[in-house]
Amino acid sequence: MKNVLLLLLSTIVSLEAISFVGSQTGLLLFHDTPEFYWRHPARSGNAWRTQRDPWGAWHKPNATERHTSRCFDVVYQSNSFGARDSEFSRDKADQRLRYILLGDSFAEGYGVQVEHTTQHHLEKMLGIDIYNFGVAGFAGPLNHYLLYKSLAGAFQHDGVILYFLPANDFTDSDYELWKDFAPSWLRPYYRKGESGEFEIFYSPVAKPADDYEFKTTAPTSINGLLTKYTWTSNLLRTIKFLAEDRLLHRNRLVVQELSYSGYFSATIEQQEAAVYFIEKIVREARHRRVIIVIIPDQSDMKRIRAGESYATQHWHQKLASLGGRHANVDIIDLAEHMPSDYDRLFLSCDHHWNEAGHLLAANVIADRLRPPRASDENANSNARRNTMR
Repeated sequence: MKNVLLLLLSTIVSLEAISFVGSQTGLLLFHDTPEFYWRHPARSGNAWRTQRDPWGAWHKPNATERHTSRCFDVVYQSNSFGARDSEFSRDKADQRLRYILLGDSFAEGYGVQVEHTTQHHLEKMLGIDIYNFGVAGFAGPLNHYLLYKSLAGAFQHDGVILYFLPANDFTDSDYELWKDFAPSWLRPYYRKGESGEFEIFYSPVAKPADDYEFKTTAPTSINGLLTKYTWTSNLLRTIKFLAEDRLLHRNRLVVQELSYSGYFSATIEQQEAAVYFIEKIVREARHRRVIIVIIPDQSDMKRIRAGESYATQHWHQKLASLGGRHANVDIIDLAEHMPSDYDRLFLSCDHHWNEAGHLLAANVIADRLRPPRASDENANSNARRNTMR
């Protein structure tokens, strides 16, 4: 009996350790932080966050929050609108260009000081204003669309920069993945209607809350206990998701999908939903310029550098088509700009960009935002004339 108990204990500890590493490095499909850890004020950096708005997670106005980890120690501050930014106004007082930045934790600047964010670099490089409406907290294209429609779009602006992170933007609003996890959290989900369009809905028990914590009742099942208190839940949910054949496509083996990659692993419906809400943002922006920045994580880059092509992925083809159909839409795929040593762009204890990652993204976006030089205009004009002949 003693040996059995020791074996059981060592198995539990090993599973928890493996799940923790997989969750923190992005090797698993799910990266959810257990509630006991989430509520720890010295680690979470979530005391300034809320879950009371229709788009889901947001920030308390005029809040200051320190976020510590083993590889960073940063301070977050919000303005009177709840954005991680200095104070700004709805109306433009001059001709200075103003862009709205939408996106998740990468846009918000998770884990880095504000002066090292892409937003801050772009403002200094180009002499423009970037209003940062990025927000961490499981926010994808559906969340960004609602935030833009409900809040950010009310500010006078000339264009939109939208961050798209395949690593989790495909799964952030998939109700099947979230229905058993913090069901009372106010967050939007999608479902495909009979017309083929996607409808927005909320959990029937969702309630707005001024604090960013999971309003769950005491768990009454083993699944609830695992989800609330262990990292192992992420490993088990990943295995279950794979076993249900939801990530299989193009006749790949399950074992090849164990390292989840948003560029390659999302289901068709998840891809359709993401593109659907990105298109709604483009339509909501009307005539304004929209720059869609696709962000690969380390799992994506590993598979891309191993020779896998995502050119035939539904989401990639649809976004390319979107850029082709709308003259005001630019698509930037950062996978095409990553250095060979791409790991140096990410925090050592986390899957978010570090200072170098934000700077690289800023340089790439700035090149797209800068007006073309006269020599470039002449070259393009000559190319058009030659084509017409």
